[in-house]
Amino acid sequence: MSLKSEIEEARQSVKTDRLQLSVGEVISMYQNGELNIQPEFQRLFRWSEEKKANLIESILIDIPIPSIFTYENEDGTWELIDGLQRISTIFEFFGVLKKLETDELLPPSALQQTTYLPSLENAVWEKSNDIEHVTFDDQKPLEKPQQLAIRRARLDVQVLKQPSDAETKFHLFQRLNRGGAYANEQEVRTCAMVMVAPEFVKRLKVLAANEKFAEMTSINDNAIQRQKDLEYVVRSLVHTYRDYDNVSDVEEFLDAKIIEILSTENVDEFEKNFKFTVDTLHGLFGTKALFPDAGTVNSPGIRFSLRSLEAVFVGILRNATEIQALGDPVAFVKTRVLDFWKQPQVDGMSASGLRGTQRLQRTIPFGSLWFTP
Repeated sequence: MSLKSEIEEARQSVKTDRLQLSVGEVISMYQNGELNIQPEFQRLFRWSEEKKANLIESILIDIPIPSIFTYENEDGTWELIDGLQRISTIFEFFGVLKKLETDELLPPSALQQTTYLPSLENAVWEKSNDIEHVTFDDQKPLEKPQQLAIRRARLDVQVLKQPSDAETKFHLFQRLNRGGAYANEQEVRTCAMVMVAPEFVKRLKVLAANEKFAEMTSINDNAIQRQKDLEYVVRSLVHTYRDYDNVSDVEEFLDAKIIEILSTENVDEFEKNFKFTVDTLHGLFGTKALFPDAGTVNSPGIRFSLRSLEAVFVGILRNATEIQALGDPVAFVKTRVLDFWKQPQVDGMSASGLRGTQRLQRTIPFGSLWFTP
């Protein structure tokens, strides 16, 4: 296919409409269920109070605001792709932003003084006893002309018209949101995954919440906030069903393959094998099952590492069906794990200066072969 043909085909897959909608129209769409902000997206609403006030200031003094991106569902409703911080700030200020996964409203926000409008200090859409950090008496409701100016302000909204496949939505979301306000790659990946296969993602989250898995991977509350638990499940899933191509950046590889897996693989089988692997390892070696020299008396028990996840955990996962068919699968796993840490190749999986791409070329193939019955 020629470059010209490729360009034309790509343009067809990302066909968009560009609309100018008032803030009031966008709010009405949200309240009527015509514009959906996925709960996963709202978890990433992290703008500071300063940034929130600056956005309202920009609307009031006509400073241009970047476009909002959505995609159109088959029923004509829109899903947010990019613009979470701006949209959520406006909805919160108006007092219409809903809590995660419920219809209960979040408390409205109060503004702080800005560069051009210092009088915005403690400004609110309307007085409320629910506003945090500002007493009812200190609140300063916007006057009618200012309210109308905000309601009538135009937002540039670009609508992706019913993408032909899930991969298009996934890639567009990734491209628009990388390098933005999101804290890490997995948070962006999770939002994109939810767009493609929300029910599958819910089931992956149940696996990530497994207490035994959390203990073995040293997951604490801070790690959960950064979605490390889900990241480890995603890594396990991808490396179980797809061989590393030895070329891609690790994050790019995870992005490229998770979309295939969400659309094609049997989650029931993965859930069953995941539970077997977790229960067996935890039952044998407890919280240090994925630590160096697991199960040995002299184990240094340094810490969990991706080397262990990729070689040991994924190695067992890849062979779980065959292992479970053995007469004594637990004894097999115990022997292989204990012997794994004695192999000379293992030290080379965590050598100083070793890049993630190089590590994957060693851990996955070795672990897959090592745990083959």
